[in-house]
Amino acid sequence: MKPIAKFVVSQVAILIRDNKCLILEYAQSPGKWGLPGGKIDEDDLRDPKDMAGGAFRREIEEEIGFTKFENVGVVDYKLVIGLVSGMPTCIIASFIINSEDEIKLSPEHLKYKWIGLNELDNQPFFHNEVKEIIKKGFAFKQLYVR
Repeated sequence: MKPIAKFVVSQVAILIRDNKCLILEYAQSPGKWGLPGGKIDEDDLRDPKDMAGGAFRREIEEEIGFTKFENVGVVDYKLVIGLVSGMPTCIIASFIINSEDEIKLSPEHLKYKWIGLNELDNQPFFHNEVKEIIKKGFAFKQLYVR
């Protein structure tokens, strides 16, 4: 069997405030929701030492306007087939802390909202795996973030 020659790395953030997680509605897929973040792209490859961290910071600033936040650690990862690209995609979810800044959406998103654990089953996510990632984010917060 031939190995996969190409795949995508997508990094997303779990931000929880007042026991609710931030989710965003995608402009390209109205009615579908996900977490802030995005893919490592070719420009991010210029600095191999900080490729992942630089791409993550860039995506968080682009999507929700945060220039400062603490990346506490990786909560989960999932392997999926990209719904738009059709490519194998590794989603890496990190827990971030920023308790002060206002959310400033990019044009890639229509709106944002905060949801609790009890609202996950009623939410139409872009990928089914997002629900499990958010659950792990709440568990991570309880164990590691005070």
